[in-house]
Amino acid sequence: MKVLYICPDTGIDVLGRKGASLHVREMIAAFARADHDVDLVAPRLVKPGAVPVPAAATVVRCPVSDEIQRTRAGIDEFVSGRGIQSSLAKDVRRVLYDADLNAALSARYQDDPPDLIYVRLSLLSTAGVALAAATGRPLVVEVNSPLADEHDRYRNGALGEFARHVEGEVVRAATAVLVVSQALVDHVVRLGVDPDRVVVCPNGIDPLRFRPHRVNAERRRRLGIPDGLIIGFVGGLRAWHGAPLLPAILEGLRDRGADVRLVIAGDGPARAEIESEAQRLGVADRTVLLGPVDHDDIPDLISSFDIALAPYPDLTHDFYFSPLKLFEYLGCGVPVVASSVGQIASTLQSGVHAVLTPAGDVSSAVDACMQLIIDPGCAREIATAGAALVHDRYTWDQNVAVAMSRARLSQVEVPR
Repeated sequence: MKVLYICPDTGIDVLGRKGASLHVREMIAAFARADHDVDLVAPRLVKPGAVPVPAAATVVRCPVSDEIQRTRAGIDEFVSGRGIQSSLAKDVRRVLYDADLNAALSARYQDDPPDLIYVRLSLLSTAGVALAAATGRPLVVEVNSPLADEHDRYRNGALGEFARHVEGEVVRAATAVLVVSQALVDHVVRLGVDPDRVVVCPNGIDPLRFRPHRVNAERRRRLGIPDGLIIGFVGGLRAWHGAPLLPAILEGLRDRGADVRLVIAGDGPARAEIESEAQRLGVADRTVLLGPVDHDDIPDLISSFDIALAPYPDLTHDFYFSPLKLFEYLGCGVPVVASSVGQIASTLQSGVHAVLTPAGDVSSAVDACMQLIIDPGCAREIATAGAALVHDRYTWDQNVAVAMSRARLSQVEVPR
């Protein structure tokens, strides 16, 4: 079948290397493995000077026009000149771009429509809704977060109520809504979506790449992995990912007599805080910050860990995330210590698939790591069970099967 995948978010370089970019390409690759032809439509492909990562699709770039960019720059100058922190300029750009993108979609696809329109829900975007209505084709909307709420909370959102209205308009128009966590089911139902049209599709893995395997010493050295026992973290270095807690976990293990090293792959605003904490706690010499790592190297990197960490803090709002790192850790057959929150707690049984600890509790995370270090047999059993769970239930291919089934385009049996 012909699938039109729309990613209208001007902040996602769909051929780039951030987590959202990877999610887009992995879903497209799964559509392609199921023998569907995919058009990927997006405003942004890759950051200037970066090497694009290929996608299994015909890529159609619909860039933001120079006129809209000039309007955004003018608003930005007006706002910043008054010392205000606001997303107004970017939000106006999103609104203006929405009209252009919908016109481009109509011109290209209205007379030759796809069999399925698949949209990654983006802030202040109605892309795909008008095309679905005009062509009668099913519209599947993927929701990865409560966009307007998140925008207000983390990015000084300027058009909160309007953004929430648009968000509700899009999900109510969908044939099916795919959400990445149970918390988001409640969110879209509050926006007026019939619960029968909502299905949870967490992030997943490509099971051929993220599988249990051994990594030889030479490969480990090329990846920057030191010798010895390794606890590791992969992901964005942000406070709400728990990254600033990592040096304290390492300190606790050192103080318990464990000869371990901490390897951190990724980058983000919390990097400086992590480096400072490692120095303050006297564990800088045991800490390796690799920076951004090519996703092709992530399976070998994770497989070089003895324990993989996902130490989320105790947040003031619902844990609506679907942590990609968690599924990749588990898929590689590495024992995991993670916070018992949200989807993590509902997906994994502590002591069976991973060891779960209270959110933000460094002492409990240290205890969990020590348990796995002292009892390697237990660590192997947990790692094996975690890998089996993910390979059986959490793959991109299963998510595509769900999307096709919910769009009423396939009779494929999918796991519930």
